[in-house]
Amino acid sequence: MILRSVSKHVRDQNWFAVFLDFMIVVIGVFIGIQVSNWNEQLVGEKQAQVLLKRVHHDLNNDTLSITAELDYQSAVRKYAMTAIDALNGVNSVSDEQFVIGAYQATQMNNAWSNRATYNEMLSTGQINLIQDEALKAQIFGYYAVDFSTAAFVTIMAPYREFIRGHLPVAIQDAIKAQCGDETFQVANTFSSKLPPTCDLDFPDEALHEAANLLRSLPDMLFNLQFQIAVNDTKVANYLNFVKESEKLIAAIEDYQP
Repeated sequence: MILRSVSKHVRDQNWFAVFLDFMIVVIGVFIGIQVSNWNEQLVGEKQAQVLLKRVHHDLNNDTLSITAELDYQSAVRKYAMTAIDALNGVNSVSDEQFVIGAYQATQMNNAWSNRATYNEMLSTGQINLIQDEALKAQIFGYYAVDFSTAAFVTIMAPYREFIRGHLPVAIQDAIKAQCGDETFQVANTFSSKLPPTCDLDFPDEALHEAANLLRSLPDMLFNLQFQIAVNDTKVANYLNFVKESEKLIAAIEDYQP
């Protein structure tokens, strides 16, 4: 219709009308482009909100996973301190509890990081749908280190090998069977926990011999204390990640596209 109108106005040499027709076309194209851009921006903002909601969920799962690990480390430390008391002659620790504490201090667990959404955003370029550069930088900063594989939480002190190489296998098996890890679901994965106390069904004489063996090891106290220090470092780093996770969660909740 516009084309016929322009042709007629040209034939009639009505240049003002031709100009008006041209402006109508230009304005129509401009409006169409603007509407298209607006729709594209709206779709991008909605997608960004979906992705941020998923990141928020992943961060909550990180916190749950780390909290489970902190509970585990707390139980390990209590057992380790019981063994320390036994070695230092404090609190009249029995041979049974000394042996149990010394073994349980070797226990290891880990927290799982939830990075699926971030990895997807990064690989597809959808991270750029987030218009807030400060929030985007905060996301990059949080995920710059995978806490589940970082050296400061995966480091293993020599104590685990030291104790498990000296303690009789029969006693180790008994502790694992009667007081070992209990697996439970955390968020979309799993973790483990240790029973807070342990009473072992095992011959007293064998436990007495094992306790004497551990006390006779020249580096026993040194290795145990170093084990506690290494685990305390892990706990401190996990707590830092919980703080950073909480900051990022708050930033996502405050985000306004």
